[in-house]
Amino acid sequence: MPEWKPEILRRLAPLKLSPAREEEITEEIAQHLEDRYNELLVTGQSEDAAFRTAIDELKGEDMLARSLRPVNSDLYREPVALGKGSSNLFAGIVQDIHYAFRMMRKSPGFTAVAVFTLALGIGANTAIFSIVNGVLLNPLPFPHPQELIVLYEHTTNFEKFSISYPNFLDWQRTNSTFASMAAYRHEDFNITGSGEPERVRGGMVSAEFFPILGVKPLLGRLFVGDEDRLGAAPVALLAEGFWQRRFGSAAT
Repeated sequence: MPEWKPEILRRLAPLKLSPAREEEITEEIAQHLEDRYNELLVTGQSEDAAFRTAIDELKGEDMLARSLRPVNSDLYREPVALGKGSSNLFAGIVQDIHYAFRMMRKSPGFTAVAVFTLALGIGANTAIFSIVNGVLLNPLPFPHPQELIVLYEHTTNFEKFSISYPNFLDWQRTNSTFASMAAYRHEDFNITGSGEPERVRGGMVSAEFFPILGVKPLLGRLFVGDEDRLGAAPVALLAEGFWQRRFGSAAT
């Protein structure tokens, strides 16, 4: 096995490092050279050729010293006093933190952009996880949610296309697979006649919609089958929050 340390120490000599620091850098570079040497052997180079190639990567006689001098003086200007039994790994972490804070003080603009970018990324990931957690990980708040499916029509232009109500009636009449079928369509409505007009989000559903989901009203009743037919009187079902906000929880 090649001996890397004598050559590394010779090239570190111009830095006049402390023994502990010199040993730390030597170990790190020796490991790098050993890894590089093994890579070269795998490619088919002889041991001598692999050794020379790895050593040549240290470049000029004083290149290593010139490269490490500014890094060493900047990173390790402030000594860290560690208690008895502290590890070298912990010392390196503390020194890295000191260096990070120094760089942040020197570049407040960059620090602000970095903090903003991190906050934006963390916020976006939190929002995405909340959606995934609510929609995919947590079960739907209905009885037997694993038995619920959504059906669409498929056309040459659209992979998922909403069906017409007459087609739905045909599906419902010929159904022999599902326990029950219902139709729904999202719709916006204008609420007038009591206070300021308001645009609200709602939907149009067939009579089987709420029974399929196992939903029961707090007051009043659900839709009945006769109200699905053409010409039937319109009937509305209000969400609890909207009922309280808009109508003051009035029973009639």
